[in-house]
Amino acid sequence: MLTILSSKDPAVTVPDHRDGEPFGPPGVAYKSWEPLAKAFEGPPVPLEFVPQFWLNPADVAGRVRDTTNRCRLNGCCGLDGMNGPNQQCACGAEVGTLQSDCWTAHIFVPEPDATEWCDG
Repeated sequence: MLTILSSKDPAVTVPDHRDGEPFGPPGVAYKSWEPLAKAFEGPPVPLEFVPQFWLNPADVAGRVRDTTNRCRLNGCCGLDGMNGPNQQCACGAEVGTLQSDCWTAHIFVPEPDATEWCDG
């Protein structure tokens, strides 16, 4: 079960994005109204949507796996998440983007059109 905190709540302090470290503690998701990535010109980049939910990768470990689309599995020491959704569920649907590289915070961002929040 996840506790969801909103970045719009003034009482919520969103953890820093630190390279090579998990974003936030396990069990807590942050609803952000700022995208994880922004294009400065041209079409939007894959993680340029709001709202976004930011999760610690430990919360989805064993529930998702790398996509079969090898073009989305780029990175240095892990996955950089810059080429679109790179995680899929057991049925093969792309459900989110994992960043786990040495130069990114380790974070999982669910795809809004492919996932939904359920209680229990």
